[in-house]
Amino acid sequence: MRILVAEDEPALSAVIARYLTTHGYTVALAGNGVDALHEATFGEVDAVLLDLTMPGLDGLEVLRRLRRGNPSLPVLVLTARAGIADRVTGLDLGADDYLIKPVELDELGARLRSRLR
Repeated sequence: MRILVAEDEPALSAVIARYLTTHGYTVALAGNGVDALHEATFGEVDAVLLDLTMPGLDGLEVLRRLRRGNPSLPVLVLTARAGIADRVTGLDLGADDYLIKPVELDELGARLRSRLR
C-alpha cells in the first residue's frame, strides 16, 4: 500500500514516513499543496494523510479537488486546527477522518488501517 504524506514540516513528515515504512507501507511525500494534489491524482496512492496548512494550495482546497476527481480515495486530515468549526469543515468537505496534532502514531496507524479495510 502506498500512502501520501502531505505535510510541510519535514521533521514530522520524516517521523510519520519512518513509522509507516516500518509497518509495511510505501510512502510518498509532498511538502506543499500543489505537489500533494499532483501526487494524489497521478501517483497511484491508496490513501492520503493531509495537513491543512501548507504552502501553495491549502489542504482544504486539495481536499475539495481530490473529492471531485477521486471521491473514494481515503483522506485523513492531520492538522493543528483543532476547533469544532475546522473539524466540521474538513469532514463536510470529504475527509474520512480528522486527527489533531500532536497525534500518537499508533492511533494514526489504526485509523489508517480502518480506512483501508
